[in-house]
Amino acid sequence: MSNRTKQTGARFTAVWEFRVSGQKLRAFEKAYGPNGDWTRLFSRGDGYIRTELIRDPKTTGRYVSLDFWRSRQAFERFKKQNLAAYKALDKKCNSLTKSEGLIGEFEKAVPARLIWQGASPNVPAEPTKIRVATAGDIPGIIALDRNTQSAAHWSEATYRDIFKPGTAARISLVGQRNHGTLLGFVIARINGEDCELENIAVAEGVQRHGVGSDLVRALKAEAQMQGATRIFLEVRESNSPARALYEKCGFQTIGRRISYYSNPAEDAVLYSLANV
Repeated sequence: MSNRTKQTGARFTAVWEFRVSGQKLRAFEKAYGPNGDWTRLFSRGDGYIRTELIRDPKTTGRYVSLDFWRSRQAFERFKKQNLAAYKALDKKCNSLTKSEGLIGEFEKAVPARLIWQGASPNVPAEPTKIRVATAGDIPGIIALDRNTQSAAHWSEATYRDIFKPGTAARISLVGQRNHGTLLGFVIARINGEDCELENIAVAEGVQRHGVGSDLVRALKAEAQMQGATRIFLEVRESNSPARALYEKCGFQTIGRRISYYSNPAEDAVLYSLANV
């Protein structure tokens, strides 16, 4: 993916066409799909929304990808800041395609219902308000947990225990806009100078809109106030959006736990953020 030209625009979508040989279809879909290598790289950039990969049902090995950004400037800024990684991934993926070509770069022409990937058009563009969670937030937190695939899916009793006196010290934060429905939450345990991020979820309709980043930044500030010097966490290896969020917020990989997760079995990647 190269030779992209620069111009202005309020919304920006790059559309590419690929031809892939039969023996490389699976590897190609893994790299270029919504949770693939390109998505993980793009997710480092502010203004990236999502990627769609469309397979031509009539022509084997023909695909079209759509990269959605809030603006051309956002894409150009991302590419400037990540040029080496962009070129390296482009070179790595060259062997997966027989040919590829830019169909076009489109601005202001993509319907909002496609851009927002299921979000309500009434979701306000105002900043997310992050505040300390209370027991009254439990129903909203549980609703987010049940409707977010990447959440830890705790029981209701576990969530209620967080707010009981005498339980382990935790930081519990929620995000919302205009005092409306909760958009996300993060829960972390404090143990001396260590802070373990245990659970985080963002409503699917507002993912990639900065809510996750706001929650992590607020967690960092609160952990520092409580004397923590390091935040650590574990995440499924295949959870590319979450990993991109953590890396964007400064976390570094420090190891892995083999077959840590079940249903399906999968390694856990360990992350740490020092000097909080």
